[in-house]
Amino acid sequence: MRFLKALLLTASAGLGGLAVAYASGLFEPLQAAYPRAVWPALGSFETISGQPEPLHYAPVLAALNTRGQDLFEDADSHALLVLRGDRIVLETYADGYGPHTRFNSYSLIKSVVGALVLQAVSEGRIASLDDPVSAYLPDFGSERFGQQSVRSFLEMRSGLDFEQESADKQDRLVTYNPFGRLARLHAGGLASVEDELQVRSDRAGQFAYQNVNTAVLGHLLEKVHGRPLDHLLVERVWLPAGAARADWLRHGEEGSVTAYCCLYATASDWLKVGRFLAQNGTPERPFLSEELWNLYFGTGLSPKARTTGAYGTHIRHNILDRKGEALQGSFSYMMGQGGQIVYMMPAKDLVVVRFGDRHSLLHSTLYSAWNSLPSGN
Repeated sequence: MRFLKALLLTASAGLGGLAVAYASGLFEPLQAAYPRAVWPALGSFETISGQPEPLHYAPVLAALNTRGQDLFEDADSHALLVLRGDRIVLETYADGYGPHTRFNSYSLIKSVVGALVLQAVSEGRIASLDDPVSAYLPDFGSERFGQQSVRSFLEMRSGLDFEQESADKQDRLVTYNPFGRLARLHAGGLASVEDELQVRSDRAGQFAYQNVNTAVLGHLLEKVHGRPLDHLLVERVWLPAGAARADWLRHGEEGSVTAYCCLYATASDWLKVGRFLAQNGTPERPFLSEELWNLYFGTGLSPKARTTGAYGTHIRHNILDRKGEALQGSFSYMMGQGGQIVYMMPAKDLVVVRFGDRHSLLHSTLYSAWNSLPSGN
């Protein structure tokens, strides 16, 4: 009964890349369980300890230019913050939102899990990304599942035939079965769907964005560290970045955190996390080896690969190359289902965070934020 209750309470949840078609009026009795875009939210959560370090502000904050303000409003944006170096230089909130609002990360957290996997490689806990996942999860899943490499899950190329449709279409599923595999994963965790982690030969090696890939990586991290995933986040990223208390959705009342979704934190905390990753931790304590940091930020990708949009190690890559624009070059970004974005341009010492109800134009949002800053930037 406890599992059924958890299933019913969470079947309509937004699972990172998952959004139920509530506009159609389906599953109205379950709408109360849908993880809201802002805190507080219904469900069971794990507290993420924080030790907030204040960000410095520029003496005079910039305001969005006309183009930027139009984009902000047209996409139902809630927050847009720009960090250059160690200073916030632009900070804009819609009515009803502010510096203390804790937003739902949705799939932003996937990119942090990906970074933690690379850190486990840096530390030798994972010998190689090309090792079969069975080397770290023995006796879990089918033989074919165990043969897939850690890298294949990190790049969403595992070939798992699990979710009804790739969630990469704006991070949304067109259809959703509240009693399907994804709902069972959400309610009961990875162990509840172990027998359904089947690999299709014709899909192995092909990109398919699925929440279950991140769930596998979260489970793997817990095994190689011997510690819960939320503890790893706190120790390895959240506290070193200087972020404040947050809350992370769990699988049911007593389960582990949902590796692929739903951490509630402020926009400025995501600025700190973006800066921490872009700067590779601190000079005294690098987060990743140089080689793996370059891999995470797609340093070896060609401009052509970036132009078409590349999905790397649980993080996305693109390029700014529009003629006539002052800001040019490669950028990497985390993205969530409502257009939650953390842009990172290490070469420019630039981090931009945007939250909203709908996706905003990817490049134009970044251009307008930069062009709103004082000349010389």
